[in-house]
Amino acid sequence: MKTYIAINAEALGKPDKTGVEWYGWQLLKYLSREWQASDPPVVLFVSDRLKTGLDSIFWSAACKNWRVKILPGQFLWTQYHLSRFLKRYPPALLFSPAYVAPRFLPKNIATINVVHGLEGEHFPEFNPLKNTVADYLTNVPALKKSSAIIAVSKHSKNDLHHFYGLPLNQIKVVLSGRGSLDDDFTAQPKKDRGTVKLLFLGGSNERKNLPLALRIFTQLQKLALSKITLHIAGEVTDDKMLKLIKANKNISLLGYVGEKRKIKLLESSHFLLYPSFYEGFGFPALEAQTCGAIPITLKGSGLNEVGGAGIVEFDPFQEKGSLAKIAGLIIDPKKYGQMQKKGVKNSQRFTWHACAQATKKILLKYI
Repeated sequence: MKTYIAINAEALGKPDKTGVEWYGWQLLKYLSREWQASDPPVVLFVSDRLKTGLDSIFWSAACKNWRVKILPGQFLWTQYHLSRFLKRYPPALLFSPAYVAPRFLPKNIATINVVHGLEGEHFPEFNPLKNTVADYLTNVPALKKSSAIIAVSKHSKNDLHHFYGLPLNQIKVVLSGRGSLDDDFTAQPKKDRGTVKLLFLGGSNERKNLPLALRIFTQLQKLALSKITLHIAGEVTDDKMLKLIKANKNISLLGYVGEKRKIKLLESSHFLLYPSFYEGFGFPALEAQTCGAIPITLKGSGLNEVGGAGIVEFDPFQEKGSLAKIAGLIIDPKKYGQMQKKGVKNSQRFTWHACAQATKKILLKYI
């Protein structure tokens, strides 16, 4: 096999994609559009567990030098099965947009990894033991051997330097696009202003901070003059939380919400209540702004970098002032409209086209 670029595309096969998998899907779709026939050939490696076809990625007629290679294997697919193939047929470069590259690869194979955030390092109490073990046995050593690392935000870059001691000149910041939304997505204008609708994403995931979301909502009910409702997307399993939710008639549980329905919910919501403790980038905040919903985030979560002036930060040490600011937006449609416009304008800074162009430039540098 001649010199080629290998891409670990295992994440693309997941039917229920998280932010990391949506990043890989969108980036490769737009990267394929940027690729020219004269550029090095690309092979996407996927597991035979793949449930979602990849044909829709290849919209560009120029991408005749991209192909898919399916590798068998269930457990340790990246660390063993992919690594084994690449040792037999070494590429010039292995690019991993979602999951970290195999730890043990020949030295002549350059590797570039995308790091989305170091949530587990900031809040180890939320990180499952298996993830912690994987980080220190495979992920961290692989990152330290990387030719380059792409960080999705400046604070993720600083985290890599702080927690792992990685040199800053090894880490390149490339801002992503707007989550699962294509660059040409345009939200429908909101029609109903009678009831102010808040949406929470994340269910009982501890990092997403449902207890604080419920406290903010119940306090807003007391302060705001308008009728407000809260809709919770995601599975809620905590009995205490369920009891609080069922006791409030203006809160509804939606259960698991797929990507298309999530976007529809954001289009019909006035606020995204998203007090996550930490986000490496924060697709939901950008998706909300694109859909015309104002994100309410936790101060210190890192979301201010992406959200810019179009978010409202909730400061738990200045709770009264934070609640008054949100209530002011609920009560005053003019103030709400001004903040909404800031959010829409901010979201336009982020495109998958620009992300793909910057990523391609980095990849070709190491060929």
